[in-house]
Amino acid sequence: MVRVHPETGERTLVLGHFVKKLLDYASADSAHLIAVLQGHVHRLENTVRWRWRAGDVAIWDNRATQHYAINDYGDAHRVVRRATVAGDIPVGVDGRRSKAVKAGVRGEGAAPANQSAGAAQRQAA
Repeated sequence: MVRVHPETGERTLVLGHFVKKLLDYASADSAHLIAVLQGHVHRLENTVRWRWRAGDVAIWDNRATQHYAINDYGDAHRVVRRATVAGDIPVGVDGRRSKAVKAGVRGEGAAPANQSAGAAQRQAA
């Protein structure tokens, strides 16, 4: 759940809708811990609410943020362009590379080197 940012060395939480269960935790304990951490992420002081102006561009680093677009622009014209760059394999605080875990299976091998960090994270339990 904790990865080291490859550029800054900062420790970040890997959360979001793709985290389903923590390995080696009972289902109830896992769900509770994930909910507590997600609750912390969603606290107002840990969020940014952007007030858009003409010409604004938003860029964020998915390796260290969560994002969610709020549908509050009514009938206003909105243009969204997404660029995704194949990234690194997430590395934990102990230096081990993240491993993809299939649902119901433990101990699968590391994600292929050409797999994006996002794809590897989505497969993680």
